[in-house]
Amino acid sequence: MYDEKCLFCEIVAGTEPSEKVFETLEFLVIKNKYPVAPVHVLVLDKKHREKKETISGTYSKAAGGYWDGMFEAIFGTIAKLGLDKTGYKLVNNGAGYNHFEHEHFHILGGSKAEPGGAT
Repeated sequence: MYDEKCLFCEIVAGTEPSEKVFETLEFLVIKNKYPVAPVHVLVLDKKHREKKETISGTYSKAAGGYWDGMFEAIFGTIAKLGLDKTGYKLVNNGAGYNHFEHEHFHILGGSKAEPGGAT
């Protein structure tokens, strides 16, 4: 599924520039254009899915491992960037905190201070 009004869909399609960090069959990881930490990447679903689609019981059964795939991409990226040895923070926004409806995670790290602010 593709949404022509979605920046993340355009990045996945290659019509919007980005710097690729890691990729699986279903997910793309790119550098964030506006980082809030020395390492700040975004893990994007290659299909346009909104949070309400990824958390419903019906979708979870039909998706057959959506979250397994998401976390495979997350932890593959963490290992590739060496953050498994130096520390990282995962952020998944929703309900008004997210700027984009396209489901995604932030991986932050690369600093001795907690990246992206204290939680």
